[in-house]
Amino acid sequence: MTYREMFGGTATLTGRSGTGYEFTVFPRFTTFKPNGGVFVMGRQTGAETFEFCFIGQTADLSVRPLQPDKTSCFQRFGVDHIFIIEEPDAASRAKVAADLIGAYQPSCNAP
Repeated sequence: MTYREMFGGTATLTGRSGTGYEFTVFPRFTTFKPNGGVFVMGRQTGAETFEFCFIGQTADLSVRPLQPDKTSCFQRFGVDHIFIIEEPDAASRAKVAADLIGAYQPSCNAP
């Protein structure tokens, strides 16, 4: 993923199915409204690149930390950005997250 692929603070991540999902990119510790959504934890690895360590979904993006049991993994990875899609439907969130996990196989999603 490069900044060239981003437009106005958004980035499209492509799932294993080939479906593209448009995310909004924020600094890691941004506060969000209590809406459901899919989130991707990542770090900037170069002037124009990102790597991802975790993909998850929640009914309430305002609850922080989003995934308390993974906080140490996020810290070791050096997460500095969070990619967000708001999605109120739980089944849709689960489908999007699973599709993206299948494509990126992020390290902090491993058991």
